[in-house]
Amino acid sequence: MAPAVRLACAISLALTTAACTHTSVKQPDELRSAALATVGEGRGESPGLVVATVRTNGAPTIEVDAGGVAALADGRPVHADTAFLWFSITKLFTATAIMQLHERGQLDIDAPIRDLLGDELAIDEPSHRPITARDLLSHSSGLGNPSVWAGAAPSGRERARLQVQLATLLAEHGRRLRYRPGQGQSYSNLGYLALGRMIELADGRDYETYVREEILAVLGMERTGFRWAPLLDDAAVGHGRKGGFWTTVAKSVANPEVFGPPLPRWVTTVYFEVEGTPYGGLIGTAGDLAKFLGAHLQHGQWQGRRILSPASVEAMQTVQQDFRGRPLDYALGWHTQVIDGERYFNHMGKGGGYRPAVRIWPGRRYGVAILTNRTRYDPRPLTRSVPPLPEPGRTGAD
Repeated sequence: MAPAVRLACAISLALTTAACTHTSVKQPDELRSAALATVGEGRGESPGLVVATVRTNGAPTIEVDAGGVAALADGRPVHADTAFLWFSITKLFTATAIMQLHERGQLDIDAPIRDLLGDELAIDEPSHRPITARDLLSHSSGLGNPSVWAGAAPSGRERARLQVQLATLLAEHGRRLRYRPGQGQSYSNLGYLALGRMIELADGRDYETYVREEILAVLGMERTGFRWAPLLDDAAVGHGRKGGFWTTVAKSVANPEVFGPPLPRWVTTVYFEVEGTPYGGLIGTAGDLAKFLGAHLQHGQWQGRRILSPASVEAMQTVQQDFRGRPLDYALGWHTQVIDGERYFNHMGKGGGYRPAVRIWPGRRYGVAILTNRTRYDPRPLTRSVPPLPEPGRTGAD
C-alpha cells in the first residue's frame, strides 16, 4: 500500500471504523486454518481458539477446528468441544427470546415496556415517548451501561433474581436517561437486563429456564448453559497480559475473587459467572453457537428445529432508525454494517480473559463463530473473511 493510501486510511479510520475495511474471499477451511495460525502466546494472539463455520447454501454444514491451550498454567489443549464464556453474545439469545414472545402475542416490542415492568421501571421517561422493547433491542433507549465484568463471581455462587438486579442497577444507572428514547444509540447492558425481566413477566418462567427450554434445547445446544459446572470436563480459562490495558481495567472494577494464580507474564481467571445473565451470562462451545447462527441464516430453523418464524428473523435483520429516520448501527439484537456493499450482522463479547465473536453474511448463507481465551485478541479480521457468493438458485433448506 502506498504511503498516501496508508495515510488516507489512517485519517478515515479516525472518522469511521469501516472506512478502509474490506472483506477477503476465503473458503471456510482456509479461514479456519488462518484462525489457528494466530494461536500462541505472542503479541496480539490468544493462548487458545476454536473457530466454527456454518454454510446453508446447499446441504447445511458446520465445521469446527480448535488449537492452542485452554489454560497456560497446565497446558491443557483446546478441543472442538471446549467451553468458553460468551459474554455479550448472550444478547442475541435474549433478543431471540423477545421475538419469540412477540410473535406468540405474549408481548409487543412496540408497546411501552412499563406495560410489563410497571413500578419496576423506576426511571424518568418522557410521557409522550416511553421506552419500548424495540428501543432496548436496538440500544436506542437512553438507558445507562453498567459493566458486565463488575457483576461477576466464582462459579456456583447464588445469583440475585433479575427483579432485584434490575432495581439495583436502575437506582445506580437508570433514573435519568442519557437521551430521549429513539433519539440516539448507545450500547446498554441495562437495557438487556430489562428485556430479560420482561421475558420472565410475559412468560412466567425465569429467564434462564426460558432460554434453555425454548432455544438451547430446541436447537440441540447440549454444551451450552449459564453455569460452568456441567462443562468443566473441557473448559477454557481466561487470560490477560500483565500490565495490559484491558487487564488493568478489569482488575480495577472486578471482584478480586475471580482472578486465579498469576503466571510470569499473564493474569488468569478462575471459572467465574456473570450475574446479569440476559446481557452476558452464556457459556458454551463454538459448534453450539454455529447451530444458532445457522437458524438465523435459515429463516429461523436448524435441521428441522424451529426457534423463530421467517418474519421474526427478517425483523431482527432489519436496520433500525432513530426518530429522524437515520439508520442506526443496530438491527434487533444484532450490530450491523456494510462492507464492500454487502451487509453483515455480528456481535462480540469481551472481558475477563475472553474475546468471542460471531458474524453472519446472509447474502452468502454463511456464518462464523470464534471463541478465544484472551481479552485483547481481535477476531474481527477473521470474521471479515467470506466464501464466494452462492451459485444462483442454490438457497439452502428452509
